[in-house]
Amino acid sequence: MRIADFELLIQKLPFRNQSFDIKKTNWKCKNQTVLIDRIFNGKEIITLNRFDLINSSYNIEEFIIKTLMWGYPTKGRGNNIDNLLKPENFEKLSETLKLYNESEISLETLKKDLKIEGLGLSTLTKFTNFLNTRINGYKAVILDNQIIEAINTRRFEELNSLIGINLNNAPKKYIDYLKLIDQIANIMHTQPEQVELFLFIFGRNLSEIIGEEFYDDYIDKK
Repeated sequence: MRIADFELLIQKLPFRNQSFDIKKTNWKCKNQTVLIDRIFNGKEIITLNRFDLINSSYNIEEFIIKTLMWGYPTKGRGNNIDNLLKPENFEKLSETLKLYNESEISLETLKKDLKIEGLGLSTLTKFTNFLNTRINGYKAVILDNQIIEAINTRRFEELNSLIGINLNNAPKKYIDYLKLIDQIANIMHTQPEQVELFLFIFGRNLSEIIGEEFYDDYIDKK
């Protein structure tokens, strides 16, 4: 099966509209409470989509919180979010992302900045995507565990060169991923984010229909 088989669907995917509902009860934190309260603005539930995040990049501190909320509506497992919100880490991340905004960086820079406590590749690639960062010449695209699982299902021929990617080797393979997504998007006249969203939504939930041509013949004869 090929991603190209779903070209028309991918071209129509409204990636900027992809949203999640965030409950304030899940976002009780010791740090950055002023920012969090400002974002909720007295509401118990808010909805954030990709466009909201892109449109928040002028205020990098608010952008960080909103992106974390969008990416991890229930605040995720473990202490990664809490660690990122610690004043020292939050300031370091804010200064780093200011340099990323609408900029070109190298993969080595990206890998170096992953050393910030609580920051993983999945989170950092969300930031870089919404900040319109380019990495080694390619538009940054989200690479999270669901995309990695979609690649390793071996469902799509175009992704075969990335089979075996995992959370440990993903930083090294990230440019290969960006290059491949860029090539697929160009061939299909879509945005890289539309290919990424297709993999996120359908990558683990589609399979080939065996004998489809015989079924079509059967339907035609009825």
